[in-house]
Amino acid sequence: MTLLRALKHDLTHRGPSAWALSVLLLGFYFGLYLPSETRALGLRVGALSRVSGRDLSGESVFALHLPGLSWWAVALTVGLAGAALHAAFERTDEARPFGEGLAHRLRSTGLPMALLTLLTLPAGLVAARWLDPPTRGTRHLLPTATEHAPWVVVALSVVVTAALTLDGLRRAWRQRAPGPLWTSTASLGALGLFAVYGTHVFDPAAPRPPGERSLAHLGQLFYFALDSRWGLYGALYTLAVLSGGVFMLGRYRASRYQVIRTLAVMVVQCSFGFAIPIVLKLFAWPEFYFSYFWPLKLDALMPETLLREPLVLGLWSVLGALVLVPLAGVFFGKRWYCAWVCGCGGLANTAGEPFRHLTSKSERAWRFERATIYTVLIVAVLVTAAVLAASLIGPGTRPTAVYYGGDGAPGRYLFDPIRSDALVGFAAKARYYYGIVVASVLSGAIGVGLYPLGGTRQWCRNFCPMAAMLGLAQRLGRFRIEVKEGMCISCGMCSTHCEMGIDVRSYAQEGQSFTRAACVGCGMCATVCPRGVLAVTAAPPTQLVQIRRRRP
Repeated sequence: MTLLRALKHDLTHRGPSAWALSVLLLGFYFGLYLPSETRALGLRVGALSRVSGRDLSGESVFALHLPGLSWWAVALTVGLAGAALHAAFERTDEARPFGEGLAHRLRSTGLPMALLTLLTLPAGLVAARWLDPPTRGTRHLLPTATEHAPWVVVALSVVVTAALTLDGLRRAWRQRAPGPLWTSTASLGALGLFAVYGTHVFDPAAPRPPGERSLAHLGQLFYFALDSRWGLYGALYTLAVLSGGVFMLGRYRASRYQVIRTLAVMVVQCSFGFAIPIVLKLFAWPEFYFSYFWPLKLDALMPETLLREPLVLGLWSVLGALVLVPLAGVFFGKRWYCAWVCGCGGLANTAGEPFRHLTSKSERAWRFERATIYTVLIVAVLVTAAVLAASLIGPGTRPTAVYYGGDGAPGRYLFDPIRSDALVGFAAKARYYYGIVVASVLSGAIGVGLYPLGGTRQWCRNFCPMAAMLGLAQRLGRFRIEVKEGMCISCGMCSTHCEMGIDVRSYAQEGQSFTRAACVGCGMCATVCPRGVLAVTAAPPTQLVQIRRRRP
């Protein structure tokens, strides 16, 4: 058990195991979102890659078209950019010459970032080959009765599950508390689900007759729905939210707010984020996620959603983005979505809970956040406007959607040939590269892959356009953190547990209630406060002081 405690401390305090976990997460997301690009970069690395030219299909081209680019160049560029950014901040904050700061940051920041990027390549190549093989044949991603999962996956699953179960039972025996028992039950349940997929009920090798109405046929339908990289990813993502949610329920079971909020996140992810889209596909409806709105999901206001999908889905997309989201942000703050509904925040507040304290509270992190998050919002608005304009303007006489038809280069965008003018080409490429940079790298890889190194909410804090828009609406409403004057003991627990990098203690020390656009209303600062100094509320204030100082 001492070994487990040491591993836990190492994992949650940026030790070697934390770096290894980040490499695995980054590699998984690059292999999931950008399999073609990851393979193309791997071809240039040589000894690190076993990928050959035959492994790339005709459509798997490196869409960025940067001649001579290799993973080594990407790693060096990332390290140099990170060091230069920190050096620029230090020149402003600490009056240190840029050259001196760059030399220091190349060693302390640039080199680790370059190594992290470089080590991500092998993991990314493995994930790309596993999740998106060039020739699938009869290969299945899920285990079956006739095809067994790779022994490494099975071994890791058994070891991790057994460790969590034993640790949970030990804590339950010592504390006589129900929380650890829930964790153990969830761990055993995860192992049970892993075993169930190997039974004959879900075996695709014995297909059920068409039209049969039985449990086996229903299980077969769900098996094929999940037997894809996105279906499997959705299942793993939901399982992570559920497991982390059980951990949260056991850890904060004394807080009614945290229990209800965690249950809401788990229910929304299981239903709107996972089950309902699969059920819609089973009944030949378009796959649709009711819990994601524009601008977080750019496709919600794209022409194919508004013109080609059922009317009810188009109305939900328009009214949700233009009416529900801003009005709810004014009345309830951004917490109604970021802390209760959104799947991105749901993963951060459940499975990402052990890394919450790693979020930076520095001035430079806050200034970086302000610059990047509103930039992404502006870009999202411009890309959406360009695509909508391209679908309506041109020599033709009817609206035509500009949409992405699958994996590959921007030329894979489909549009009416009579509208293949400069605006349509620009809109198609802008949408494609937005998906590459924002939706794939920033949201997926960076948003989750850096949990063990930079804390949770990397995507939500720095890049999410929905968070930016809701933050602006929040500043216009009544949401705030109320502070009781003269009661703060400066313990710093509130700031330590703030996943958005807000220095809550500084406000509490001055006894002033405040509203911050970055606050997602998770309420953790109020939950961990030992004297009940803080409260998250949107009720009419008796006296609200808006703090607008330039500080995190």
